[in-house]
Amino acid sequence: MTDWGATQRVPARVVLAEGVVLSGELHLLASPTHPSDTESPLEMLNRDEPFFALTQPEGGVTFVSKAQVSVVSCQEHKPLEDDPDRASAAKLVSLAVQLTDGVEYRGRSAFELPPSRARALDYVNTPGRFFTLGTDDLTQYINKSLVRLIRPLD
Repeated sequence: MTDWGATQRVPARVVLAEGVVLSGELHLLASPTHPSDTESPLEMLNRDEPFFALTQPEGGVTFVSKAQVSVVSCQEHKPLEDDPDRASAAKLVSLAVQLTDGVEYRGRSAFELPPSRARALDYVNTPGRFFTLGTDDLTQYINKSLVRLIRPLD
């Protein structure tokens, strides 16, 4: 018996640096402090471990190198929208993100930073290997090390 059942599974599309696309389910851990909460894909991707598990649609698990991942896309709810106090404190910016392979992603990022450090530049420079870019129906997690440039659209 495996321990994969102890995780929350989230459908995802993973684009690797060389353009290979994988589809499957991410495995997100329950929060150690709040067992009813599950980590977000961003928290999972920004953990120190170099690999993450992706269950393939045909069965089996693939271990994916985070360093080789360009973008992870998920259809999921947005936690800031569920918390009106956090949503009103968050800053929303529109960004165009061009990756090293020339592919461009456009979307919005919501973030909470101190007022003196609340620029789009401060957001993309926060710790962690990935940052979030949302569209109307997807949340995309972009690997900072594979970004060529970012243009604020606001």
